[in-house]
Amino acid sequence: MSIWAGGLDAVGLGVFAATIVAAAVLRAFSGFGFALAAMPLLVLVIEPVHAVVLCGFLSVAGGLRSARNSMAHCDRGLLKPLLIGSLIGTPIGIALLDHLPADTMKFLIGFGVLGSAVLLWRTGIMEGVRRLYALPVGFSAGLLGGALAIPGPPIIVFLLGTERDPKRARATLMAFFTLTSLLSIAGYVVAGLVDGTSLVLFVWALPCLLLGDWIGFGLFERHGSAHYRRVALFVLAAIGVGAVINALR
Repeated sequence: MSIWAGGLDAVGLGVFAATIVAAAVLRAFSGFGFALAAMPLLVLVIEPVHAVVLCGFLSVAGGLRSARNSMAHCDRGLLKPLLIGSLIGTPIGIALLDHLPADTMKFLIGFGVLGSAVLLWRTGIMEGVRRLYALPVGFSAGLLGGALAIPGPPIIVFLLGTERDPKRARATLMAFFTLTSLLSIAGYVVAGLVDGTSLVLFVWALPCLLLGDWIGFGLFERHGSAHYRRVALFVLAAIGVGAVINALR
């Protein structure tokens, strides 16, 4: 069974499946957070490099599955400058990779993200600033993604602070992260990180992803209007705490 399950035994496969389902529920409801939820448990049962590649593949698979819905409800006018900014910032971040004190930066970013979540919890939506800041926000996301592998926080903070419609905020986040995950997958392939084990793990994970998506989308349809912002801010705060803990290890 271990060979056919990517090296997992029965217990490991159970942890693996439950982790994917839970992470997919979170992503389907909030529009982000899949790797945040999945990585800490996945690395307990599979190699970290396989966990990273798997999260990338599943993010793309989940995003493509919901692409029609995401593109129908996302803010396309906002998505374009966010993506352009990210594409500009990513290679610069990669160039800075060896020159930044990564743990210190992750620690500061973690506190910044946590503080942003608390601030957004206490304040309302900021109107009228979205188009003006979209390009620099995308640039900062690409910069952090290239240098520290944490591109999400600037985009999440920006949309949670400026978009009043939960459906549009969630759809824009999903569209952005699907497109950037496609770029990540291309990078993994070029770097030779995708192997037979990666593909076997993906085959096992895909049904779990589909189940989690079904549950998460159902929860959003029933409770998204009332609870989306609260859940999304909680996940954002968890990203901040996770970044701080990771920096202190």
